[in-house]
Amino acid sequence: MVIGHFTAIDTHGCLGSNVSLLGTDGESFIEALALRPALQTKYAAFLDAIESSDAVPERVFGLCRARIAQIHGQQVHGISAEEATTLQSQRLDTFELSEQTALIAAEKIPYQHHFLEDEEVEAIKRAFGDAGCVSLLTALAFFDVSCRLNATMAGEVG
Repeated sequence: MVIGHFTAIDTHGCLGSNVSLLGTDGESFIEALALRPALQTKYAAFLDAIESSDAVPERVFGLCRARIAQIHGQQVHGISAEEATTLQSQRLDTFELSEQTALIAAEKIPYQHHFLEDEEVEAIKRAFGDAGCVSLLTALAFFDVSCRLNATMAGEVG
């Protein structure tokens, strides 16, 4: 059983071998939380609440979640194969303007979040309003966190 891997650091601060924690190789973080059913239920409800926004269409959340999964090299769910290919090629001009705005931010969240420009955040506000901007940016951060937790569960992090 493995809940994740981390690299042990010896007394000299040197990186050592991977150490396994409780869980099962290859399962997602949410699946591993089955060991703690109350926490699993609350975590799932929390993730659902992140995407509960009247200001941001469900499709926008789905596209962004898929793009962040792609960036992390993980499976994409909830969009068509054609959309997945388009996202992978980064041809954003095939999407609606509001979707493009959200995808520009999604592209930066995993590894370039410090490069998210004020103008890009303002464009999100224009597309979705203040509440939608908060909802979207929060969701993007947690899509990234979820991918990282799933990668850890799958032993992809060393």
